Amino acid sequence: MKSKLFAALLIATTLVAAPAIARDSVPIVNYDNVAIATSSGKAPDAEQVRQAIAAAAAGKGWTVAPAGDGKLQATIVVRGKHTVVVDIAYAADKYALTYKDSTNMNFIERDGQKLIHPFYNKWVQTLKEAIRLELLKA
Repeated sequence: MKSKLFAALLIATTLVAAPAIARDSVPIVNYDNVAIATSSGKAPDAEQVRQAIAAAAAGKGWTVAPAGDGKLQATIVVRGKHTVVVDIAYAADKYALTYKDSTNMNFIERDGQKLIHPFYNKWVQTLKEAIRLELLKA
């Protein structure tokens, strides 16, 4: 009898606590046509932009690989279980960060809208800010 009561209590607690622990998925935020600004006011060339993006990404724990002319692919693995991949298109005057893929980030597409764990947007925003700061050094 006690074991049945304990099991019922455990199940009830799990059902009540699970929604509180789970995070709702949020729309993916992509950054298109982000303008490049430097502290010197001089426009960098595309190679300088690529170097700044690579340095900023590495500084935040992202791995960067070439993905064609004017394109990079950045990947971050968090705690060995969450992976995020972002496409980065760049030119001398602007760049873009676009969702490519993820693992264990609750990615879903609902009614044509791509949704993901809210930490995805936080990590990509942190990458964007690091790129901005790196470009300001030019």
